[in-house]
Amino acid sequence: MNGRQVANRDIPTEIPSRPMGAVPVIVRVVWVDGVEEWRPARAVRWTAAHVMVAWRDDESDPRSERYEWLRAGDVARSVTWFVPPERTPRRPAPARGQTVSSASAE
Repeated sequence: MNGRQVANRDIPTEIPSRPMGAVPVIVRVVWVDGVEEWRPARAVRWTAAHVMVAWRDDESDPRSERYEWLRAGDVARSVTWFVPPERTPRRPAPARGQTVSSASAE
């Protein structure tokens, strides 16, 4: 473990005693130095208001795995707020019965 402390950790009053799964999630982590990041993790236990998540600080080192309790609002199964890739507009298809000449297809 790298020793960084999670500032937004929040332990629930009642903790499930057994692991409940390994659901892929994205978590919001706020470090004690104020740096905020979103990172992939696994949800391994949960309550109505909290989720215990696991991630590796170093993907190649299993000993770097850490477990943290976060509020459910800091854990998501998917996100839609990422900026989509830039796309070039498609040309409209020719009307039914209309042929496309080589000059208009360029």
